[in-house]
Amino acid sequence: MITRRIGADVLWVRPWSLVMVPILAFLALVLGPSDLVRPASAMEEPRIEITIRDFSYVRTKMQPIRAGVPMVFVVHNEDSVRHGFISPLFPGLRVHGEGDGIAIFGKGIEGFHLDPGKTAAIRLTPDKQGKITFRCDLHPEVQGELYLLDVPVG
Repeated sequence: MITRRIGADVLWVRPWSLVMVPILAFLALVLGPSDLVRPASAMEEPRIEITIRDFSYVRTKMQPIRAGVPMVFVVHNEDSVRHGFISPLFPGLRVHGEGDGIAIFGKGIEGFHLDPGKTAAIRLTPDKQGKITFRCDLHPEVQGELYLLDVPVG
């Protein structure tokens, strides 16, 4: 610790604070406060990452998901053609899609189209456990499935 005397008072300054305060001030200026502080719910959102490669769905990252808990599908299209990502799960739920090169289609939201090299984040809250199927509406042979199981912990 470093001590400084200001008049009759003694001020204690920790050496790390001399370095961290300017760094945090710089980050706040460059990034803005919204990038420094994120809500806990956004950080804990379970995600499943799926890559479309060689006309097939490949699961590249999977976290446990539960019925009634918001989650996100992250779909990467590594092929050189446009692909669809549709599921019978989507029409009955509130679904939000975001990303470059995606298009929402169907009555309500039934699925997404992804251009080559693009990624989409599809946010939803599954309402029940069981099998989740998905497929490409442009290439019927491209299909996949996941199972949402409610497994007790503890």
